[in-house]
Amino acid sequence: MSTQTSVAPPDATPSPLRLVALSLLGAVSFGILAILFVGPPTRGARGFDPSTVVPSARITEVGSRYTSTDFNLLAGFPYGEPDGRGGTAPVSYQIPEAVLALSGTPVSITGYMLPLDITEDGVRTFILNASFDMCYFGAPTLPNQFIVVTMRGGRRAPLVHTPVMVFGTLSVREERRDGRVTSLYALEADGVSIRP
Repeated sequence: MSTQTSVAPPDATPSPLRLVALSLLGAVSFGILAILFVGPPTRGARGFDPSTVVPSARITEVGSRYTSTDFNLLAGFPYGEPDGRGGTAPVSYQIPEAVLALSGTPVSITGYMLPLDITEDGVRTFILNASFDMCYFGAPTLPNQFIVVTMRGGRRAPLVHTPVMVFGTLSVREERRDGRVTSLYALEADGVSIRP
């Protein structure tokens, strides 16, 4: 005759002490991963300049001083074709008057950041694209499909991976390197508003 011992199933509800222990373990693991992939916190880092951020409650007030535009207008005309060397081979094109009229004008435009000059204090220069895919996944872009943004006065804005509305003065001009057009738009930014 065999005797079987039945074992009660473990309680499916974790105890409060176990929950606290798991939370602490998760926080410590996250901190270690952050240090491995981002680096340790820098002693004395100031962080981004808070004056670069336009609070959502002030967007209407601040935005009233800027002409709203978008990439549908700025990229809405044929401009060139990628030349395979990081530049653009010119084709027959004419920049529309509506786009040329924005040069020297304070504008607001929404897009995604691709940082060019970033430190632990934030980003000073970045490319603004219409699409997240164009920023991080290598989609080829033409010079009329992005804006080279520089924060006014050397200030640094926070780097975010969500849409941002940028406020500043737009310049429409061809930037050339080695005879190739590398950008068409530049913007000296007064501030950014982080979109949800």
